[in-house]
Amino acid sequence: MNKKRKRHKLRKDSRSCYVVMALLSILCILPLVLVLSTSLTDEVYIKQHGYALFPVEPSLSTYAFLLNNKGRMLIKAFGLTLLVTIIGTLYSVTITTCYAYAVTQDKSVFRFARPLSFFAWFTTIFSGGVLPWYILCTQYYGLKNNIFALFVPYGMTVMHMFILRGNFREVPAELIEAAKLDGASHAQIFTKVSIPLARAGITTISLFSVLRYWNDFYLPKWLITDSDYTTMQKLLYDMLTSTMELLKDASLMSSISAEAIPTETAKMAVAVMVIVPVVLMYPFGLKYFVKGINLGGVKG
Repeated sequence: MNKKRKRHKLRKDSRSCYVVMALLSILCILPLVLVLSTSLTDEVYIKQHGYALFPVEPSLSTYAFLLNNKGRMLIKAFGLTLLVTIIGTLYSVTITTCYAYAVTQDKSVFRFARPLSFFAWFTTIFSGGVLPWYILCTQYYGLKNNIFALFVPYGMTVMHMFILRGNFREVPAELIEAAKLDGASHAQIFTKVSIPLARAGITTISLFSVLRYWNDFYLPKWLITDSDYTTMQKLLYDMLTSTMELLKDASLMSSISAEAIPTETAKMAVAVMVIVPVVLMYPFGLKYFVKGINLGGVKG
């Protein structure tokens, strides 16, 4: 009887959790739907009636306007953001993987393992501040108005290192000992034993890094003043702060009334362009994402 009651209570609790999660999911999806709906709605309708959850008389006129008048700028910003995301992810994952593997080694193998782990943990508590960081990047490292300024400062995130460290600690010691008996070097153990078994964690931090570089706004804002290095996030920020200045064109203004220029819908259209690649990519890494987080949190 008690078992039946427990099962019934468990099912009831599970249903409640499903309902709560469904409501939270809807609340998260609604802003995305509103952004997409606004980008497909006529600008005049938005100014007269405000925003709507579903587009009224859907139209691609805003996207056509952006591609016709700012297409080169958008393509250049999109390409630069994609390039920085790819290079930055490879750069960050390489550094984080090497660092995480190093701190999991015994003192007999690598005597600086514990100091490196302490230094990483120390940076999560104390920071030099934004101004010293800015001076260091611009005056000493030369990270200003170049592509390196868009990814070099994000070399390693300590949280990602701790996640990956937990994955490396889950590698069976017997496999490592067997590899040593077969004559494998430390580099071979790292590349052929540890990395394949920690691919869930590596995929997880790769996903985190992709999201960070793709959505990054701070580095372009602080370290970039040259329009040649404008990313999608910086472009979106410029549109939010001064849409008319970004879209205004003397020849265009003479032929199209100011009311017809899609100032509001253009912001949403660019936001959709920024969001869609991440939405399409995320489901493919979800399985590894959950597995990597679980393994990284066991002994991390």
